[in-house]
Amino acid sequence: MTYKNKLQIFLFLSIVIGIIARYIYFVGVDGWFDEWNMIYTVDPTISNDLTWERYYGDRGYKPGETGYHYLPEYYPPLNAFLLKYVSIVFGYHIENLRLFSVTFGCGSIVLVYMVTQQFVAKKYATIATFFSSLNLFLIWQSSEIRPHSFVVFFSLLSIYLFIKILDQNFNKSKIFFILYIFTSIILLSSWPFTLIIFFSKFIFLTQRYFFTKEIKYSLFLTLIIICIFYVVLNIDYLLYHLAREEHYTKLYLAFFYSYHFRSFFGSIYLGAILLIIFSALLIYRFKEIFFNWRKDNLIIITIISSYFLTVLYSLLGASVISPKYIIFALPLIIIWISINLERLNFKYKNFYLTILISIYIVNSVVNFKNNPIDRPPSKKILNIISNSNTSIIYTPESKVYNNFISTHKQFYNNNLKIEKIQNILSTDKKFWYLCLNNPRFAVGDNNFPVEKKCVNFNGIVNKDFKKIKEIKLPDYLLSLYEKK
Repeated sequence: MTYKNKLQIFLFLSIVIGIIARYIYFVGVDGWFDEWNMIYTVDPTISNDLTWERYYGDRGYKPGETGYHYLPEYYPPLNAFLLKYVSIVFGYHIENLRLFSVTFGCGSIVLVYMVTQQFVAKKYATIATFFSSLNLFLIWQSSEIRPHSFVVFFSLLSIYLFIKILDQNFNKSKIFFILYIFTSIILLSSWPFTLIIFFSKFIFLTQRYFFTKEIKYSLFLTLIIICIFYVVLNIDYLLYHLAREEHYTKLYLAFFYSYHFRSFFGSIYLGAILLIIFSALLIYRFKEIFFNWRKDNLIIITIISSYFLTVLYSLLGASVISPKYIIFALPLIIIWISINLERLNFKYKNFYLTILISIYIVNSVVNFKNNPIDRPPSKKILNIISNSNTSIIYTPESKVYNNFISTHKQFYNNNLKIEKIQNILSTDKKFWYLCLNNPRFAVGDNNFPVEKKCVNFNGIVNKDFKKIKEIKLPDYLLSLYEKK
């Protein structure tokens, strides 16, 4: 077998393994609070006006209303309406909404290869693909009912198209230019922090002019057109978002010696190894990066800008130190490390590269299920209820949570039904009482007493009912009752 054939097989396996890993995680993952609200927002049976009202959450109160309704969405509305139309076409099930994200997560693996190959030989483009396919953070975020994987996909596509048109004449490449503008507007409308990518492109083109005296007026003009279109189309969202005085993330001291690498690579150990490699390469290539111009400078400029601008914004405005906010930087870090590994020439390079790949594989296998967000085991709860002879469920939880549970295919296929808690005293059938009990995503690991709502039907006297069975799981208390 030739070296070329071996490389093609390795590339194929890298992509397939990445797709399989994302599917396996998709099958086992449960939903959590943020996703419950998104699912509630994108209900295809409601009007677009009501979708907007749910999108704005508790900011969407009508005069005279009181109390908490549902979480406001701070991601741009594009993702919410895309998910709504996915539900219309494929059905309003949590699994379908997740598959939308998984699809873009899988597509991003291929795009990593396409972007990297613009700078290096196939071997190191394949290595970058392999690292991306088994990256735990990208795997985890690919199943989130949030725009993370969508943003990664269009970030890579935007960079790929930008590189393709970098030295092209506009008249000869109109289709590429139009496609670039279109995908870039979609990208920006998906997440405003991707403005960092376009800021980096301006810096990149300016650096090119400074060192080579070449200037691409058509590209500068294209970037300006993209930004104008973005602002015009998203002015309401931008004003809404900029009005925030704080985010849930804070600028903390530990950030300055981890730089999200622990989160990005799934463990403190692999994160430390890759941060050391990245830092060493950055120091080694410092002169070449800042005192010369190369095409791949676009990648490192975008990475540095991602950190610099989020820290600056956090110091001057609301703190935005979260790895999810700059998730588009993660595949670029992988790409840039791979590019510079090719350019290093030292004894035993392949040996050390093999060790790094081995550590990467072990880390991915060992920490595959160690997502830092503790999720209530809702699928296990539905399995228990589905395997019983009782299909009626009462719950003291919010309509947002009840909607989340009812959108599972398992709920639908087994004809389960959530009844209104107000009607619980009038029932004469067996029923399950399902209660969120000190969920970890809200209160952390704990040994708190059982919440009152879980033992007294949320304040409703239950002396007419006998408890047959009680099942306590992390985040849940599930009880089976019947009439005395």
